Amino acid sequence: MTLLAFDTSSRDASLAVLRDGEIVLEYNFSSRDDLSAMMIPSLEFLLSSLGLKLAQVDLFAAALGPGLFTGIRVGLATLKGLNLAAGKPMVGVNTLEALAFKFADTRHTVVPMIDARKGEIYTAAYAFDPPPAGGEMVERLRPCLLKLEEAAPLLAALTDKIFVGSGAENYGELLRRDFPDGRLLYRSNFLASEIGRIALTRFQRGQYATDPQDLHPVYIRRPDAETRRPGRSGDVD
Repeated sequence: MTLLAFDTSSRDASLAVLRDGEIVLEYNFSSRDDLSAMMIPSLEFLLSSLGLKLAQVDLFAAALGPGLFTGIRVGLATLKGLNLAAGKPMVGVNTLEALAFKFADTRHTVVPMIDARKGEIYTAAYAFDPPPAGGEMVERLRPCLLKLEEAAPLLAALTDKIFVGSGAENYGELLRRDFPDGRLLYRSNFLASEIGRIALTRFQRGQYATDPQDLHPVYIRRPDAETRRPGRSGDVD
């Protein structure tokens, strides 16, 4: 199976083609305010580099958030556009899951953290089953939006934990103070390959969408633009 996966939920955007779960090619780039302009040319470059036509892709996958609101919208619009163009199934993946999946080889509890600004973080907690079921992800704390001080009592109950992601990097000093038993680890924030691997497993279990209307962004917090409009409920997790 040939799978095209991408992540636009942060400024560290990435695209990857996987075949039967193995990475064929990954393309990473950093964006500022030009993500929407860069996305389609980047996709075309990735496919042309492999001599791959869109019709030859069997499955599309993308991060649905949480993360940058504009990036999430660009990614979801791109995912739905690919579905309309090629008529292939889609899988949406939570960004926190993809971030944790980078550490699927660990026996520790993985606590991904994404900096949500305003003194807040998106976070969750996952554990991974050891071999032979290695890579099976078990949710220990559901995705949520918290101020760091609010996270302390929730995370204190988790033992043998590691903190990862932009939130952990930006608030490392506070985490070391509040959780001396925890560790901060770093791996790149480019997530397309992890999204692809998660998506393949879910597709094999029948957890995919064929109708674009069945996929929705994961904001967790309402976008500021929606918050300022009276009478609008906005998008929430």
